[in-house]
Amino acid sequence: MKYLKCFQEKKVFTSNYVVQLVGCENTAKSILYDYKKNNYIDSVHRGLYVALDLVTGNPIANRYEIGSAINEDAYISFHSALEYYGLSNQVFNAVKVSTKQRFNAFEYDYVSYERTNINIQSGIITPLRTPLVRVTDVERTIVDCFHDIDRAGGLDELMEALHLVFSVDEQKLFSYLSEYNQIFLWQKIGYIMSLLKDKIGISNDFLSLCKSKIHDKKQYLVWNTELKYEPDWKLYVPRNMDSLIFDGEIVNV
Repeated sequence: MKYLKCFQEKKVFTSNYVVQLVGCENTAKSILYDYKKNNYIDSVHRGLYVALDLVTGNPIANRYEIGSAINEDAYISFHSALEYYGLSNQVFNAVKVSTKQRFNAFEYDYVSYERTNINIQSGIITPLRTPLVRVTDVERTIVDCFHDIDRAGGLDELMEALHLVFSVDEQKLFSYLSEYNQIFLWQKIGYIMSLLKDKIGISNDFLSLCKSKIHDKKQYLVWNTELKYEPDWKLYVPRNMDSLIFDGEIVNV
């Protein structure tokens, strides 16, 4: 029980942390074995452990804390970031973890943890309310999700999420879009923000800036049998896209 308080304060930790804590690898292995045997801790994945609630036996770290602890540069992204912020319509049994270091997808406590590639380097924060979580900020999450709509749960799910966003920082959006440096992404974000501009306070200057970044190549927001063309954005979109926002409610495409 000597190290129980340390483990519970840490919530989720690596075997290397225990080695540093006790100063000996063999002692660390023995402690991990004994504490796991007595249901004080549990093995999450190779070299990763979580402290258990002594009453319920459940992990005291949540899915976002576990995902953020997979390695030193891991952070929560895409639909999982939407979930973290309470913006998602659905909660999936999979956590999207972005990291430079490869790891094989694994499952713990009925939740799977899946690696996604790091696309850009900025916009990763540690919120004050959850100091063990690393997650993309709201603006970075929006940009990431439009970069890969499938990882956002699809267009309907993403639009549901945006309906719950009341304001965004245009400078952050611009910064992340510039870092991606992809014309198609400027098209997608510009078009969607043009639909939401009154709701979340997007300026005409920002929309003009997005338009200045695109060229004459026509793109498809999503593949759909019922499409219409938006000439301002050189973009084919679902025919009833405008009805996604109607009297403050989201209507499915």
